[in-house]
Amino acid sequence: MRKTLLVFISLLSLMPLSLLHAESVPVDLFMADGQLKSHPIRVFISQDIADSMKPRLVLTASHVISPKRPDEQRFIEPMLVARHQTVEQVVNEAKIALTGTLLLFDLSHYPVPFYKTVVRLTPTLIWQDELNNQQVAIGGREVYLSNTVPAFVIPCLLVFLLLSVLIGLAKLGNKQPIQFICGNDGALSLSRAQVMLWTLAIGCMVMAYGLMRLQVPTIPESLIALMGLSLATGGISYAQGEKAAKALDVPAEGEAWVNRQPRLSDLVVDYSVRGQGNLSMTRAQMVFWTLFTLLLFVTKSILEGDLWDVPWELVALMGLSQISYLAPKINQPETSPAPAMAGKTDASTEVGFPPN
Repeated sequence: MRKTLLVFISLLSLMPLSLLHAESVPVDLFMADGQLKSHPIRVFISQDIADSMKPRLVLTASHVISPKRPDEQRFIEPMLVARHQTVEQVVNEAKIALTGTLLLFDLSHYPVPFYKTVVRLTPTLIWQDELNNQQVAIGGREVYLSNTVPAFVIPCLLVFLLLSVLIGLAKLGNKQPIQFICGNDGALSLSRAQVMLWTLAIGCMVMAYGLMRLQVPTIPESLIALMGLSLATGGISYAQGEKAAKALDVPAEGEAWVNRQPRLSDLVVDYSVRGQGNLSMTRAQMVFWTLFTLLLFVTKSILEGDLWDVPWELVALMGLSQISYLAPKINQPETSPAPAMAGKTDASTEVGFPPN
């Protein structure tokens, strides 16, 4: 009996020390910056928390201009609690692996003014421990929660505002803005149109995620490769067009081709054979793969909440598509200048230019 009593007293004396040790272990709370409120919000805590501990998230917004809303600081229960998870987090500018609990929250109904792209919040997680004591963990920094629709619409409007500045500069120089994407023959240039489309798409997505997180997002290498392919194709196409134009030496009275009206059909029509417009399969497949990849890129970037890392297999397909487009231009034989003909006003019917 005496021995049992001594063991019991020893356990009681050790219990406060163990609790003190448990309380001294630092607890870190992480909520990624720039998450879309339409997506499940991920919150990680370096503590083992069970669903029975009733974890609840509180988001405290900062208010400088907009008034505080009464339902902002409500308790939000998690959709899912995943224990014993190991994730990489950045601590003191170094990536370390932490083990803890990952919680998913539905913030689709969190009040964000319709005109705001993001709101700045301080996350706080509250739960009950085994002894039914309330525990609190506060995020180490404020984070941005993105309002889905304005988060993409407003950056796109800003990009098109920049585009309108370029259009205005072209008009100040007494030039037609459409010439940005036209070739030497006055027709729409497929390679230049591709560069323009990729520039606008990537610009919109980078601007959107840059404003969501107030930092330049990491641009995937495959996206850089795709943009490089488009620029290289445009450069080679331009060089070949300039070479052909110098070789043809179009006379002054035959320069009506410069003033031809560009049409969308120019993107799939080949005018390289003495100005005759023939449908080109190589141009059509390049248009197809460009639009297909652009649509995938924009859609996946919006749905995944980050810039889409285009698969390298798709990059390879785009590269092969552009090679098949450039091959006829590079291998085109030299063309002798066509003599001026009386009564001719459209030199494009007499002189062949490589497709742009």
